[in-house]
Amino acid sequence: MGQPTEEEIKKLLDALQSDLKNISLETKRRHPNVKESAEETIVKIRNASSNGTPLPHISNQVLYPLVQGCETKDNKVVNLSLQVIQRLITAKVLDSKGAKYVVETMWMLMESGIEEVRLLQTLTLLATTNTVLQGEGMARCLVICFRLAFSKDTVVSTTAGATVRHLVSAVFDRAMVVTVSDDSLDQMMLHNLKGASPSGKGGGISELPALVADAYLLFQDLIQLVNDDQPLWLQGIVEMTRTFGLELSENVLNNYTSVFYKYTPFRTLLKEKVCSLVIKLFSPNIKYRGGGSGGGGGSGGGQQAAAFDKPYYHISLRLLRVVSVLVEKYYRLLVTECEIFLSLIVKFLDPDKPSWQRALALELIHRMVVQPRLIREFCRWYDCRDHATNIFQDMVNSLGAYVQNVFISTPQTEQQQPQPSGANVGTPSMLAGLPVGPGISVQPGFYYRSVYKPLVISWLGGTAKCTYLDMTDRQEPPPLQDGYGVSLAFSCLLDIIRSVGLIIDQNQPEEKVDESELSSSLIGSEKVGIDQVRSQLLESSWCGLLCSLALLLDASTEDSTAENILKSMQLFASLAARLGLSKQRDSFITAVCKASLPPHYTLSVLKESTPSTQLVTGASHPMPASGDGGESTGFADGDYRHQVVAVGTPLPTASLPPAAQQGPVMLTAKNLQCMRAILSIAHCHGDLLGPAWHIVLTTLQHLVWILGLKPTAGQGGHLKAVKSSSETNAVITTAVMADLPVLAKMLSNLFESSCSLSEQSLHHLVDALVVISGESLQLAYNNREPSLFAVAKLLETGDVNLMRVQVIWVKITSHLLEVSSHPHAKMREWGGDALCSLMQAALKYQHTPPLHDNPKLQTLLLGPLVELSAIPHADIRSRQLECIMAILHSSAEALTQGWPLVLSVIGALRPQHSEALVRTAFQALQLVLTDFLPLTPHTSLPLCVDTASKFGSQTQDLNISLTAVGLLWNLSDYFYQNQDSLRNAIIAEPKILPDLPGYKEMSTFDKLWMCLFSKLGDLCLDSRPATRKSAGQTLFSTIAAHGSLLQTQTWQAVLWQVLFPLLDNVSLVSGLASTEKATDNLLIHHSRNTEKKQWAETQVLTISGVARVFVTKRQLLAALGDFPKAWRLLLEHIEKLSLASTSEVSLAALRSFHEMVVKGEDTPGDVDSTKWQAAWKSWVSIGKKSTVINFEELKSTTNPILPSQAFVTALAQIFPLLFTHIKPEFTEDDMEALSTVLLALVHVPVITDSELGYILAGNDDSLLPLHQSIIKCVSVLETYALASNQSLLPGVFRLYEDLSVLVHCQPQGAELCQVKGLYPNKFVLFGERMLLSLGRLYEKTFNLTVVLENKVMLEIVKCVRIPMKKKYSCAKQSSWRIAKEVFLSVISTALCETSPAGQNKSADSQPSTNNTGETVGNSEVWSVVSDALDSFLFSEYKPPKDRTPDELKEDELIDCDIIEFLKEKVLLQPSLFPHEFILSIMVILNKGSIHSASQTSNSDLNQNIDLYLTIREDFAKICFETLLQFSLLENDEEQVNGNHELMSFSNLTLKGDDEKITNKLAVTSLLYRFKEVLKKYVADEQLHHPVPLPAQRVSEMAFVLKAIATLISSLKKTPSEVDRRTWVQLFDLYPDLVAATASTAPSVAASLKHALLQYGDLLQPPSAV
Repeated sequence: MGQPTEEEIKKLLDALQSDLKNISLETKRRHPNVKESAEETIVKIRNASSNGTPLPHISNQVLYPLVQGCETKDNKVVNLSLQVIQRLITAKVLDSKGAKYVVETMWMLMESGIEEVRLLQTLTLLATTNTVLQGEGMARCLVICFRLAFSKDTVVSTTAGATVRHLVSAVFDRAMVVTVSDDSLDQMMLHNLKGASPSGKGGGISELPALVADAYLLFQDLIQLVNDDQPLWLQGIVEMTRTFGLELSENVLNNYTSVFYKYTPFRTLLKEKVCSLVIKLFSPNIKYRGGGSGGGGGSGGGQQAAAFDKPYYHISLRLLRVVSVLVEKYYRLLVTECEIFLSLIVKFLDPDKPSWQRALALELIHRMVVQPRLIREFCRWYDCRDHATNIFQDMVNSLGAYVQNVFISTPQTEQQQPQPSGANVGTPSMLAGLPVGPGISVQPGFYYRSVYKPLVISWLGGTAKCTYLDMTDRQEPPPLQDGYGVSLAFSCLLDIIRSVGLIIDQNQPEEKVDESELSSSLIGSEKVGIDQVRSQLLESSWCGLLCSLALLLDASTEDSTAENILKSMQLFASLAARLGLSKQRDSFITAVCKASLPPHYTLSVLKESTPSTQLVTGASHPMPASGDGGESTGFADGDYRHQVVAVGTPLPTASLPPAAQQGPVMLTAKNLQCMRAILSIAHCHGDLLGPAWHIVLTTLQHLVWILGLKPTAGQGGHLKAVKSSSETNAVITTAVMADLPVLAKMLSNLFESSCSLSEQSLHHLVDALVVISGESLQLAYNNREPSLFAVAKLLETGDVNLMRVQVIWVKITSHLLEVSSHPHAKMREWGGDALCSLMQAALKYQHTPPLHDNPKLQTLLLGPLVELSAIPHADIRSRQLECIMAILHSSAEALTQGWPLVLSVIGALRPQHSEALVRTAFQALQLVLTDFLPLTPHTSLPLCVDTASKFGSQTQDLNISLTAVGLLWNLSDYFYQNQDSLRNAIIAEPKILPDLPGYKEMSTFDKLWMCLFSKLGDLCLDSRPATRKSAGQTLFSTIAAHGSLLQTQTWQAVLWQVLFPLLDNVSLVSGLASTEKATDNLLIHHSRNTEKKQWAETQVLTISGVARVFVTKRQLLAALGDFPKAWRLLLEHIEKLSLASTSEVSLAALRSFHEMVVKGEDTPGDVDSTKWQAAWKSWVSIGKKSTVINFEELKSTTNPILPSQAFVTALAQIFPLLFTHIKPEFTEDDMEALSTVLLALVHVPVITDSELGYILAGNDDSLLPLHQSIIKCVSVLETYALASNQSLLPGVFRLYEDLSVLVHCQPQGAELCQVKGLYPNKFVLFGERMLLSLGRLYEKTFNLTVVLENKVMLEIVKCVRIPMKKKYSCAKQSSWRIAKEVFLSVISTALCETSPAGQNKSADSQPSTNNTGETVGNSEVWSVVSDALDSFLFSEYKPPKDRTPDELKEDELIDCDIIEFLKEKVLLQPSLFPHEFILSIMVILNKGSIHSASQTSNSDLNQNIDLYLTIREDFAKICFETLLQFSLLENDEEQVNGNHELMSFSNLTLKGDDEKITNKLAVTSLLYRFKEVLKKYVADEQLHHPVPLPAQRVSEMAFVLKAIATLISSLKKTPSEVDRRTWVQLFDLYPDLVAATASTAPSVAASLKHALLQYGDLLQPPSAV
């Protein structure tokens, strides 16, 4: 304040003079001394004014009359004096001495009890106007005020109390203005910290400035007074109350903090005096047990404690206020002490403390917890220290314990009595003091376990309204409002979370704390960082907060209260998440999740995530923190609070058996409110949830299940309320039904917002969904209805995160694949739909870089679609194919490297796939191979081939298989049309391109063709005939059409990797094919009604195709080094197939062989002898092996397997073509092999009528095709042998001879033939042709040396002898005629050159040898000839019955012609033939002359032989005549022969003797024969009388009689040549002739007459006898 102006000084002086005049006037009578002093003073003032003397210099002089005036104790004078004194004080003219005088004067007035109020004013001015009053003066001043404060006068005491408060503040205000330089202050602080004594006495005070020392001494005495000790500075105080002292102390401590921090004595005083005092005063409050009464007053306690031990409300109130200041202002100085204070405050909340005490403690705690700074420091200095009490934790826990005890410790008398059971439901009622019922709005409050507490405080964050702490004027505790305590605790808890949030959220720089401000016990201790403090805040508070808030949330009865709790819990969870405290985060989230679910809802994940939060330290009955304890009251008591808005079935969980989850559950409005809170937590703090996503999503899943929210197909995973009762059992109120779409939208927004999550958080979200879905999968295994929530939300999450699809793609799709493979149909359906929908969206998304330029991304996106192929379920396959079709229509242009994956999906066929699935997949393939084939990279072409082949091999739809084969043909055209680009392309598909060992140098283009060929080859092994046929035709057509594109060395791979393996495999599979007839209802031709027959067609196609390749590509193949090996292998296959049991296959093999041989004729210059020799060997091998037949087994076999006629014919037809290539090397051994084969072919029996159309194609006189082919074979060979190689002729003759046997001998197995007319007609016809060919060939070659040397004529005669012998028993009557012709032709040919040679020989020469080299005199040949003649002329076989007389006559003429031939060719030149042969001829003539029908048995008597005997009569006649001519009449014979010289030779003599012997033998045999016939006829006729004998017997008898007549006539002509024995035999016949006269047969009688007449000349012995 500045110096006063002159005007102000003048005014002051004038006023003083005026006041002194008034005093002088007042005291002039009663107090003259005062009057005099006043007047003197006036004079002095005037002098000073005139002299300019400063007023302070005369202030004491001015003050003197004033003091005297006060000493008069006259109220009026005192009052005037005090006014002047106040004016002086106000003018600041008093010095310290004057001030002391004033104080003493005031003391005197105080003791006198005069003008107490005025003196208090004066003292106030004196102490506050300036600092002249110090030390003891100030102490006297304060003592005066203190003493007046306890005056019995209320006004005085009140004024004095106010004055004391003001003066105390003034003292400390003066201390505050004391300025000390920073250096001196620092030095003082350092000195104080190092050297101050603990007691604070002594040197510490003397170093303080005077004003500061006054403050120190004042505060020290205040503490002394409160502690009931004598003051040290304020001496004279006789009365003092603790409450007043505590009030003053609180004021000082609260308003003058800097003084205590600045000066060490003050700190010492705090630590040693104040703190000990507080602790002392706390003792009654701690020790006292008030029983928890809610009544309020301390006198209401029921304890038997002493009066001094009983806590008093007013003291406790002040004490707590002091503690509040100490804790708030001085925690740095009093760290340890504050720890004690706070611990004591926490104990105030024990349930056994009086309710007012607990309320005060709650208000104090609330005042502290709204200050984030305090919370932070508490945690820093206590909870973060290892050896300190966890004050903050205890504080929070005590709040939680208090909240819990509220609901269990209230006496029953304070609770609302239950309603009568018969109360009307619709009538409003009272429940625990709360009106409930229809039309009654819910009041804020808490209700739990039948205890209701209203919420009486509206919480406003950061504001602490201390209702009872501010009631300092009350001596007794006021009555507590019901619910005030729990309302305070509720506010405390919320503000704690708010303050912690502010500490963590506001990243303020950490306060710089001077060590001088710290407690000595903490100097040098380890510094705690703010991060550690933040973490410890949560660690210390989470358990208590969770315990209490969960309970309050469950007990809250109104939405706004629950909303505040939920927001606080949400905030705490986010804070914990930010600091990485997963346990705390999960616990709070779990608590909210539990609150969102119905009561008693069992969810294992919530139990596992919630640690123990039991914090009730003083409760006798523990209570669960989450509010789910108490089975009898938990649900029923809460019905009134929130209406039930939904009733549904719980979602089954794996932790409980199905029986435990059948009952319905109910959701209230609070549950839905908590659900919204969960959604808010997840939406706002998704990046912080981490693994807690699992808890959140599990809860949401259960909630949407109860609400009946289910995903709808085609909606991208969005949930929708199911309206159909068949789809859900949920009962939803109308109000909530309108909210369901909102909840569903909130859910969708939650997952849509996942696009803003970090990658790590997104992983946590996806992992949680995967785990939840996995749990649903496990439930679905037990046939429980699964929740599709997780699957739908995985789809939704994937859809909104396509911009970073690589981050989550593998996790999502891997799980969706697992879902898609689940046996539960609905779960599987959703998995497949989700995966395919996600994939389509990912492919349509505009990626950066574009999908077209990102092959790796294409592979990543399409990979799961490929993996779907491993799932066997048809519905998944169907969805997969739908996805493929959609991709092809929408994203085909974007695919480059993805085409192989698309093709692999299309080609993922399974046998169990339905026809519809296969058809859909094939449509996709057709789309790729028609519309998109130009878009596909060349690397995918092998896969195109492979995929098409898969469809070709599928068995569900034959038409698809056939069309797939057509696609392969189209691919071959594409290869052809794009050959230039394909040759330059690099196709690296090692898994698809065929593995061709040994062909590493093959070009990729050729490998592509090889891939096509190999796949077609595989299809040729398909199980269905039509597919095999189509594939085979396509394969060989492709090779034929495009084979020229292949390099030469590639053809080697074609042969050895495709064609020959195909032959092997077809042969192998065909061999294993079943022979059972097809059992289906389709009409199948008998030629294809078994697998074996169907495979036969494939074998036919395969061998034909391979052979055609060899033929058409022979020039290319010939250039290969291993072509001979391939040729031989093909021949081996042909040979093997030719021997197949199926005629179709064997015939096809021969046709292929035939084609190979035929085409080989086109280039005769290139004939490779080795190649054709191999073919010849194969032909021989086929012929030999195919004709090996066991006829014995054949007879016992029902369905024998034999070569068909077409087969053997085809085999025979090959030889003429093959012979043109091998004839230069054809040897006699080859000729022998050929003969063996041809003969074997002829002997192959025909035992089925299936070949009728083939073998009976011509007329009856035509040869079988086989026989015609054999004739051609022999003809070709005969032509070559005649022209080039005569050494082969014997073999040809032998072949003809062997084949000609067929005229009389049926081949083996002929009796098994089932074809009428085949045996013997066709074979006899063939044999006859062979006989004719044999004769013709002999006519051409009879004179060749090789023919003569090999005795061909002998073999020919032997050959024709048999049919001649059989004669009428031959199958065809023409056979023996032809045999006779060939026989005569051969003999004629052999003798044609003999006659001239014989004529030119000399008479003494030996039997000549003709120019052919064969001796006519060879007895072996002529022996056979004679035997043949004998067996033919006197055949033992009878003519057939059907022969007519004319035919028999012709046959007899043939016999007669032979006799004529013998006459001309033999008997006319007997010298050319051996004697034995001539003799045999004579025997034949003798036999012929007496020949008749062969002997018959009695059973043949009825046979008519008249015609036969009649016909043979001419033959007998000519024989007899010839016999007589050449044997009996020598002269005639010689004349006939015309060779008279022969008889002159010795040999002719011998011949004559032989003739006589022959004649005698002939006559003797004739006579014997005659006698036998005569006797038998006579005897038989007598036996059969009167029945005549058969006509043939009669004819025979007549013929014999005629022959007797003829013989007798002949004998009578040359009687000299007949010996006696002959005559005796002749005479011996006569009795028999006489006996025969009894015969009644006219023909016999006539002949007998002629015979008896011949005996007329013999009745007398001739003259020569």
